[in-house]
Amino acid sequence: MSASPTAMISEGSFVVLLLSGGERKLQRVRSGAAMRVGKHKPTCDPLLGAPFGANFVVETGGGEARLVRDQRTIEEIDASVTEVAASLGGASADATNAELNDEREATTAQSLSHAEIEALKAGGASGEALVHAIAAGSKTFASKTAFSQEKYLRKKARKHFQTVTALRPSPLVLCDHFMAKGPDKLMGLRRDSLSLLLTLSDPRPGARVLCLDGTSGLLPAALAAQLGGDGAVLAAHVRQPSLDGLQWLNLTPQCAATVGSASLQQLLTWAPSSSPSSLPSSSPSSSSPSSS
Repeated sequence: MSASPTAMISEGSFVVLLLSGGERKLQRVRSGAAMRVGKHKPTCDPLLGAPFGANFVVETGGGEARLVRDQRTIEEIDASVTEVAASLGGASADATNAELNDEREATTAQSLSHAEIEALKAGGASGEALVHAIAAGSKTFASKTAFSQEKYLRKKARKHFQTVTALRPSPLVLCDHFMAKGPDKLMGLRRDSLSLLLTLSDPRPGARVLCLDGTSGLLPAALAAQLGGDGAVLAAHVRQPSLDGLQWLNLTPQCAATVGSASLQQLLTWAPSSSPSSLPSSSPSSSSPSSS
């Protein structure tokens, strides 16, 4: 049995969704389950069978939002938005933004009505096509500086051209996610601190590791991944144990089986002559939320 996680997203896998606006979401992939991307709720189905790191765009044709796999890199997708300016003639060398008025631009500068933009979406227009049409319909776009044109395009893309990258939930990616979403979940553990813990503890196959955990199981799960299914990790907890991290990392059953947990009080009162089996092990909670 392999101790390495699969490279493909499968039923029940956790992924960290990186949205084009910079937001991250921890999502469990279930067939038919919906997930929120901005104002839309496409299903998770297109994620199944895709590799971790795959990019998707949100399409809203036909009145229903759906994820569509995009084979381009995220840099190429971003570049397709900024290239709209060049396709419209680019910025004038003497543009200064001096004649622009934010209030007027928000009310009268756009020749396309809201209904026309929604009709383009309903007709299946791509995100790039929508941004192009909106920029072409702006009466002030041509008079903006190159910097202002790019800023304008990116603002419209965040609203009308949403992308999703399905990241593998590695320990470092999860640290970044929870630092932005809720640092208390990991006791404020940053990626540099976690890297230092894993480096200095030097876990390797066959090791027996004891750790005091308050990171919802992320630290023992990261240690178990380093052991590769050969060894043991005992997570001590001051309060109610939580090993949700074993699920977040998509550990194989072989790796997850190396992790046990006990309260710190049990460890401090455990007599050396006692049987090791007297220290109960805890399996990861099955009540982990589908997304956070």
